[in-house]
Amino acid sequence: MFKVLLKLTGNDKKIQYGEYSFQGKTSKIDIVEKLISGNYYYRKLTIPECSSIKETLDIINNNTFLIGNISTAPAEGTIFPDTYFFQRDDDKNLILSRMQKKMDEVVASIWRNDNDLLQSKEDLINLASLIEAEAKDNFEKNIISSVFYNRIKKDMKLQSDPTILYYKNLKRKIKTRKIFKKDLLSDNPWNTYTRKGLPLTAICSPGIQALDAAMNPKKTSFLYFVADGIGGHKFSDNYKEHLANIKLWKDKIRETNEIK
Repeated sequence: MFKVLLKLTGNDKKIQYGEYSFQGKTSKIDIVEKLISGNYYYRKLTIPECSSIKETLDIINNNTFLIGNISTAPAEGTIFPDTYFFQRDDDKNLILSRMQKKMDEVVASIWRNDNDLLQSKEDLINLASLIEAEAKDNFEKNIISSVFYNRIKKDMKLQSDPTILYYKNLKRKIKTRKIFKKDLLSDNPWNTYTRKGLPLTAICSPGIQALDAAMNPKKTSFLYFVADGIGGHKFSDNYKEHLANIKLWKDKIRETNEIK
């Protein structure tokens, strides 16, 4: 009956190849209209903010509805973290290309040439990746950005722990969150404890809030920050206060462990 209906309506040659979704009771006419209109069913894939290229490729490769082999791994920081919609059997390289194009578009909309510290769009992404890795709350990102700006202006090292973890996890199959003194002293192009300025590359894919914060830091005198033990940070403009904040953080961790 379905084939007869297609021939009688002249639609047997107009069906669009693809995946469709039908819910509940659907008439044959409604099915035909959907098949010839190309009203496809789109699947979605989400890249979380601060995902590394390795993590992004794992998400893409583990999706059983995409096909093909990724020809070249993109550079760190060139993928925009977002939710992307695709059709079944789309090529992995095409969706990667869309992710890179989205990052280019977002960066272009934020970038300005009047920034003395950021010499290029790559610098913007690089700094934004540090901010993304340090801050969970969006309202803190502009403040953390100001700390990095202030330290660069004073020729201080950025001393950002996520840069240590990035290098440490580059070749590890299972990620670690532990940092030891030897890690801080082990020099490499991403170690912001041994080298001044930004790391060699971005350390993850920053989202739009982090990119905006990197371009527009809040005006502060802060030079230090440390976790407050409840998801945020405590900021200070001198080392003595910073040490006091570290003690508060350690006390908070100790209290939490005692409660457990």
